[in-house]
Amino acid sequence: MCKPTGSSLYRSFTSGSPNLNKLEYMPPLLLFIFTGACLTGLSRPQIVHQVPCDYTTSSCRCNQAADACEFNLQVFYLQTFTKYSLKADGTINPVGGYVHYINESGQLLSYDGKVYGAGYTEAATVDGKTYRPFIAINGRIPGPTLIVRESQTVVVNVTNNIRGQSITIHWHGQFQRNTPWMDGVGFISQCPITTGGSFRYIFKAEPSGTFFYHGHIDGQRGDGLLGALVVLEREPETTYSDVPEQHTINLLDWWPRPFIDVFTLQQSTQEVYYPTSVGDLPIPGLDQYAASKLADGTEHGIIPYYSGLINGQGRHRDVPYNKSSLSTFRVDYGQSYRFRLVGAQMLYAYKVSVDNHKLSVISTDGFFIQPVHAVDYVIVYPGERYDFVLNANQDRMQYYWIRAESLEVNTTGELPYSSLGNVVEAILYYSNRTEPQPMDYATIGSTRPSCTTSAPCVAVNCPFRSFHPSYNTTCINVDSLRLLKPTFPGELPSNDPTNGQEYFLNFGYSGALDLPDNINGRIFNHPQKPLQIETQRSTLNLTNLLCPSQPYTCGDGCECLHMLSIPYNNTVRFVLANFGMETHPIHMHGHSFFVVAVGYGSYDNTNNFVSDTNVSLSCSADETDAPGFSDQLCTTMHWRKGFTPSVKVTTSTLRKDTVVIPSGGYVIIQIVSSSPGFWFIHCHIEPHHMSGMAMVLNIAQELQNPAPSGMTTCGDFSWSLADFYQKLDFDPTKSSQPLTTSSSLYCACITTTTQLGLTIAFSILGFVMLILVPWVSCIVAC
Repeated sequence: MCKPTGSSLYRSFTSGSPNLNKLEYMPPLLLFIFTGACLTGLSRPQIVHQVPCDYTTSSCRCNQAADACEFNLQVFYLQTFTKYSLKADGTINPVGGYVHYINESGQLLSYDGKVYGAGYTEAATVDGKTYRPFIAINGRIPGPTLIVRESQTVVVNVTNNIRGQSITIHWHGQFQRNTPWMDGVGFISQCPITTGGSFRYIFKAEPSGTFFYHGHIDGQRGDGLLGALVVLEREPETTYSDVPEQHTINLLDWWPRPFIDVFTLQQSTQEVYYPTSVGDLPIPGLDQYAASKLADGTEHGIIPYYSGLINGQGRHRDVPYNKSSLSTFRVDYGQSYRFRLVGAQMLYAYKVSVDNHKLSVISTDGFFIQPVHAVDYVIVYPGERYDFVLNANQDRMQYYWIRAESLEVNTTGELPYSSLGNVVEAILYYSNRTEPQPMDYATIGSTRPSCTTSAPCVAVNCPFRSFHPSYNTTCINVDSLRLLKPTFPGELPSNDPTNGQEYFLNFGYSGALDLPDNINGRIFNHPQKPLQIETQRSTLNLTNLLCPSQPYTCGDGCECLHMLSIPYNNTVRFVLANFGMETHPIHMHGHSFFVVAVGYGSYDNTNNFVSDTNVSLSCSADETDAPGFSDQLCTTMHWRKGFTPSVKVTTSTLRKDTVVIPSGGYVIIQIVSSSPGFWFIHCHIEPHHMSGMAMVLNIAQELQNPAPSGMTTCGDFSWSLADFYQKLDFDPTKSSQPLTTSSSLYCACITTTTQLGLTIAFSILGFVMLILVPWVSCIVAC
């Protein structure tokens, strides 16, 4: 039943009345009326938790009893190794900074010798070396972990304090059903938030699992515009401890300059001379950097690795341990813990391990899978998330390295090829010992997984078919994973696409061709106005922006708005192909797709290198072409005659929102096009995305939910929960839509299900009394 609450943590977004939190003072008659109003559905029961979330909080958890959760995110451009003073209102003063350094004893000290404690932010020491600007969310890198419950309404007020840069925030992995304009993609779903501007995101938290939020303009994610988003299950698991505040791992590769500079350098010259200090002209005679390799011989690191961070902390190889600051994770002996691994990095794939501990992988991209036990390495690409359970059953008096090591290897040596040693480090410790300090780091022993013929290691999510036998490592590939909790049959796509809707998308990495990255030879260009907003205007004309429908190769005019229009509620199949020599993690916004098949390239018999593309695909109409990487700009891909993929979608078929296409191979995914909107699909390796490896899926444009009225012009945007719920109730199959009651009627109440009889009685009596008493009574009472 509804009950009043006077907690200061709860308020309605729809009225500024000072009496909103004073329901305990309501006369019995008005309380009765108020209760009846809530129970009869004339007003949505609504508790809003205004979650404390500022520069002092690394994680911000919403009250699980609340219906809606409000967070405030302030975005600044700050400097590493610098503490900032706070204004009277508690916000950061970006011009009040004091530079610090780490001394030989691991202490953080200011250059002027003064102590800056209370009233100042923490200094971002990142990799212990790099003194550069970064994007801070509430003064932090990464931004705070936001923790909500499944189906709660999430409200995030974002303010952009960066001079000269616009931003958006994408809620990676969230469905955004009926709210596609909240997806956070500049010029697709919204106008960017300009300097000094603010934007209120409101969306329903679904599905549950591990996600993250990040910037979606010009590589800002790589400068720090990111944070974890954890959506807790309504029925939490009890066999392990799940405390996202303590056991979430945000991975980020780090660079000596803003990422747009790194991207521009790589794109402008298609070459990097190495080593060259930041800002220096390369010295004649230096070797041109050659892209690093994976164990299958394909390219990986197109930019020289610099350093990496776990939860904003790490150690550059030039920095001694005692002058670094690493992230630590505490556990109690005998307990099991859920760790949430977020692949927020820009470029590299990492294999994550914990010394002396086997892992059980239990979830990916928000969906529980049938557990894979005794895992040594979890491989995560940009955009992916994997959750694993760690049993704290080792020597409780030791410290243990948590390593995220890039997949790069030295292919000039002998098999098994050695790692290039690009490692991000953190530390696991037991509660029996004190938290390790910088002076302890160098004393921690190394107990990496031992991979032998009799006891091979296990790696989950390999980007190729298998390791060479000499690695003694067994691959658990993504197509072998199965859901733990079956998909509801009504959400399943059919085995076969509706009306032959099978689309081949070749993600072309141009490499030495000196052309931007693309999909089917088309280089994506953003529109000048947001598609999701402008389609409501009859004046929108995409004719001159859209890519030509006929096949053509890259050349003059191939840069365009690449868009694919899809009807409503169909089974749609996408064949994500990769005829290039580099793997691509592909992310689809607004959906979790079904991974129904994976095809790999051809491998040689000597060192297990990829030698050719998959024989099942062709790029020419007459099929006279032989498979080969020369077709990486293929625009007319199709199955070869005589080949039909074996596709069967079951309730246990894996669901993901980001999947890795192996070099020379393909991944078949299927969706039900039941969520109208303009949805971005792109490679999550940021240089590829920024270069043009992206497109838009236009699902049921004629049935799309119109954006809130305040979004139809660029500038500050805010809206109420009343407006949000009206949009959430939108039914694309109906011409007339339900109306929401007056926003002033959103009274705060809690509904329970334990007193059904009393609820029904209150509902009937409340409705009768509402006929006799003016609505204003409830408003005044609130």
